[in-house]
Amino acid sequence: MNRLILALSSVLFCMPSLANAEDDGQLDAAKKAGEAAAKASGDKSAAKTNKAPAKKTKSKLSFGSDLSWGQAANSKQTRATAPGHDLKANWNAALGPVSNIGYPWIEQHGTFRFRTQMFYNFDLDTYRTNAALQSSPFMPPLTQTDQRIRRDGESQSSANMRLRYQPTVHISDALRIRATMDIFDNLILGSTPDGGPHAQRSLGSTSDVLARNDVQLEVFEDGQRPPESGVNSWRDSVRMKRLWGEWKTPLGLVAMGRMPSHWGLGMIANDGNCLDCDFGDSVDRLMGATKIADTYVAVTWDFPSEGATGFSGNQTARNQPGGQAYDFDQRDDANQFVVALFRKPISREEQEKRIRRLNQERKPVFDWGVYNRIRTQSLESGYQPPAPAESSAGTELYEVDAYTYTPDLWLKFEYRPAKGINYRIEFEGAATFGSIKEVPLLFNEDAEGCVDPTEELPACESWRLRERQIQRFGYALHFDAQHEAIHWGLHHGLASGDSNGSFGRLIGSEINLPRAGTTDKDLTAFYFDRDYLVDRIMFRQMLGGVSNATYFKPYLRYDFIQEDAEAWGFQLSSIYGYALEEDATPGKANSLGLEMDIELFIEEFDRFRWSFAYAVFFPMAAFDVRDSTSDRNLLAEPSAAQLLQMNFGFQF
Repeated sequence: MNRLILALSSVLFCMPSLANAEDDGQLDAAKKAGEAAAKASGDKSAAKTNKAPAKKTKSKLSFGSDLSWGQAANSKQTRATAPGHDLKANWNAALGPVSNIGYPWIEQHGTFRFRTQMFYNFDLDTYRTNAALQSSPFMPPLTQTDQRIRRDGESQSSANMRLRYQPTVHISDALRIRATMDIFDNLILGSTPDGGPHAQRSLGSTSDVLARNDVQLEVFEDGQRPPESGVNSWRDSVRMKRLWGEWKTPLGLVAMGRMPSHWGLGMIANDGNCLDCDFGDSVDRLMGATKIADTYVAVTWDFPSEGATGFSGNQTARNQPGGQAYDFDQRDDANQFVVALFRKPISREEQEKRIRRLNQERKPVFDWGVYNRIRTQSLESGYQPPAPAESSAGTELYEVDAYTYTPDLWLKFEYRPAKGINYRIEFEGAATFGSIKEVPLLFNEDAEGCVDPTEELPACESWRLRERQIQRFGYALHFDAQHEAIHWGLHHGLASGDSNGSFGRLIGSEINLPRAGTTDKDLTAFYFDRDYLVDRIMFRQMLGGVSNATYFKPYLRYDFIQEDAEAWGFQLSSIYGYALEEDATPGKANSLGLEMDIELFIEEFDRFRWSFAYAVFFPMAAFDVRDSTSDRNLLAEPSAAQLLQMNFGFQF
């Protein structure tokens, strides 16, 4: 292990030379603004001497660019810079006509989202008092399940919002600190009233919920309270999602901290930065990146989990609030290493060259990337209740001996033969191979006691099922075309399934006991990232993502107002889902269903987007509810679900 760490460290810090690069946008804009102000005031000397801190160099790997491997640099590929880069900087304007720029300075970006939605019949009419006998993860409205108040009702509506703030602190031309924080992260409007039984306004200890509050009913409350974890919410008002630093050296770019993880189409690693995304992948990472010829090379050492951490002896987080916790053991860590090679425009210079090749030279372009991820884990640490432990005394170790290898291939082809005509094909395919030698947490039994299969111990009857082989794969394919104001295309994907697996990601676990009468120990269910959005109801809400399925999604979009800076239009799409393993569905059938979507939108590129969408999902035989007998008797048949959704999105 020490040799492996030493070798990785050598790769990270001893890479081939990478030319120095300047920050792409705001420094250049500020410099021009200062020179223009000096020229207007007649101060020629100031116009000559007022310079931005960044030294002008030929850029290869832009320090100001997000190294999200394989992610499209810009959806329309017509704007070379990110939001905010065209701002006319005029800092310290009160001090004189010339703008003075100095380090440190803060570059600010982010998105604000306001989303309203109404779910209709999302329980699919398959809910019964036995939660195991239903094909939807949604419960009916409370008015249907409450035995004291029985009223007809099928709809569940709410509104939520989130501000994702992404500042960058530029310390020098070679150093910067970046962060991502969510403020009111998916906060449901009206969920933290300042009154009533949900407000936690205590008047003393009593078993009566209403008697504990001085404002007993919401009808008397005066407004909203900020969400506080453990008081009136499960989340705090501000949630720090990511924080990392970047150091541009003559040998390459080095980044360290908790940072976003994105690759290709976002099928296995997705940063969740789209306006309608809810999750987002973050990883604790030490990364080095450089450019060799025309190919980028990146190597990372990741820390998915350190296992049990805490303080020694009788020290705890309570009596050592300013102390530093440590990792109790190395062997219960989950380790991850990534090696990625890719070719795509990253720096501002490369993006401008790409736009010229597409829009002026009318030549096709081809991007590609190869992503290799290795994970290992020897032991798993568990806690005795109450959990988690604050010291090593309450920690137990279990054998795991797990290893996985995930290769991923990303390809992208784009061609614009004439103005207003564009063709793009993009593909991502991945597979995971590996094994888990021990699954002790599943069986909760001692491994040593099950080595000898001749022992007549009931707990050891499953000893042969402790080892699992992992073999799973999936791919996504996009074909998109544009002819003036008409956009059309076909999206298709496939994720392998497991006959012993769960129905989607929202019900069950990735590791299940083999079904009765089988000895299948392979884990073959592949899961798309939850922020890889293909629809609005079937996969996103009912299954929690694409798994054990293939889908086909044609769409048609028309922009009845189309300008360089904005577009108004509508989009029609439909998607059909088909389960690959029918035994993993409640209805023991393959057809998942058909969904139809329509969306109206107004978009000011990189600034504002409004949309109103309607979706209807027609579930098919896979969503039937059948019993586990050999006859598979039909217990419930699903009915259609509908969705209304309106989004407001602001970008800066």
